[in-house]
Amino acid sequence: MMNWTKKIGSKQVVTGAMMALLLSFQVSANELTLTKAQYQTLGLQVAEAKKIAQFPTQTFPAQAMFHPNAIRTLSAPLSGKISRLNVVHGSVSKGQVIVEIESTELLALQSQLLSVSSDLNVLKNELKRIKKLRQSGVASAKALQQAQADVDKFQAEKNQQITSLKLMGFPKESIKRLLNSQSIQSSVLLIRSPIDGKIFDLKTRLGERVASQQPLFSLGETDSILLNVKVPVALANRLKAGQKAEITSVGMALIEFIDPAVDAVTQTVDVHVEVANEGHGIRPGQRFQIRFLMSSDLLSSPNVYQIPANAISQFEGETVVFIQTGDVIEPKVITVMNIQNHQLYFSLQQEESSLANTLQVFVKGATAIKSAFDVAQESDA
Repeated sequence: MMNWTKKIGSKQVVTGAMMALLLSFQVSANELTLTKAQYQTLGLQVAEAKKIAQFPTQTFPAQAMFHPNAIRTLSAPLSGKISRLNVVHGSVSKGQVIVEIESTELLALQSQLLSVSSDLNVLKNELKRIKKLRQSGVASAKALQQAQADVDKFQAEKNQQITSLKLMGFPKESIKRLLNSQSIQSSVLLIRSPIDGKIFDLKTRLGERVASQQPLFSLGETDSILLNVKVPVALANRLKAGQKAEITSVGMALIEFIDPAVDAVTQTVDVHVEVANEGHGIRPGQRFQIRFLMSSDLLSSPNVYQIPANAISQFEGETVVFIQTGDVIEPKVITVMNIQNHQLYFSLQQEESSLANTLQVFVKGATAIKSAFDVAQESDA
């Protein structure tokens, strides 16, 4: 296309040939009418701006972290000495033995269970004897009731001790062997992982003596993971839990939590985005780029359009796009929602109900169009 303008200092001056062409335009009330020949001469190009249901925000950095509900601290159920550390960091699977504790308290609990079990067997035999005597009329009903109460009491105590041993990590098989053989089993307590996850913050060492309920290590579940994003307050006020977000190289995710508090220094709000971490490829501390998808129906001007970013222009102190309706060109003042990846997302400040779902917007030749309006205004003056 021929160069119709030249710059003198900071001003753009229309050449004589361009002036003649521009004066041939029909301009009225901020509307410009061109012929097909004028379109071709000026090299104008139109693209279709479509209404969209969602548009992306700017991109923010995000950092992966364990979900607060998925972090567990495992403690020593009994006092003893750390006899073995099978895993000190990294991934573990559910049921895997992490720590082994040699505990004399475990021996004492086994001994107590054997004692209660032995007493229970004696009481059961006594109950059988009294039942027979009762049938023959020798034993009283009161004696039978007392014998039954004693059996029930010791049975409950036995069940409680078995449950306690299970909760402490003593295997069911070991309890069964203990009761069948009536002999003490191993003094080593096995601390197993209750989940698939990663070990971090190991708090003990091999050979160390630990007290009951002393923390041993922390374990984080990695089947799902959170991304922490710091966003400006204005944007945080427009977000809501369950809203979609797009993570570079990962895919789609959902907002899980929006912190009600604002960081006093940065004036940002922490937003947590939950990501399905299949294959455990995302690690805590890993960084990503994330952008939120805003729903246009939540805005005061619900119709949001998308067009290549070079459609945006400045005209008479306003941000505009030039729209074609038939043979008529007119500037429309816009509100810019975002400019991302060379795409402009905008809404019209004064949208007319007659406008279609798509707009014909000029993406090339805005300078010539503005010059036409300027020349027309000067000629009117």
